[in-house]
Amino acid sequence: MKLPDPVPGLVIRFGYTWHKDRFTKDRPCDIVLTSKASGLVTVVPITHSYPEVGEEAESLLIPQNICKAIGLDEDANYVRLSEVNQFSWPSDRLAALPHDPTRCDYGMVPESFFSEIRKNLADMVRTQRMKTVKTD
Repeated sequence: MKLPDPVPGLVIRFGYTWHKDRFTKDRPCDIVLTSKASGLVTVVPITHSYPEVGEEAESLLIPQNICKAIGLDEDANYVRLSEVNQFSWPSDRLAALPHDPTRCDYGMVPESFFSEIRKNLADMVRTQRMKTVKTD
């Protein structure tokens, strides 16, 4: 599997570990931060699960045209903004795409949508609602 350069906005398939229950599952994740100095990459998970009651502001619905453009399925896809995983690149948690075993990346989200993700993440950090799981 050929590995892309880890750049913010790239959606990858990754063995994401949820903060609440430490459950790990291969899923699409958006890279939101990279550090060349440390080699660390930070990702937010993408899920089909509708946000729980009272947590709607902690998720962002990905517009269907973006899902289609990067190869996500037709179901509703949400970026979860309340938690991140941080890991060293490359990672053995990178997983092949279900429809293309030669790749682990879906593609880039548009800059305008990525800006919306980062703005919402900054709000989560500012209000101390961000949880981080280091997977290395």
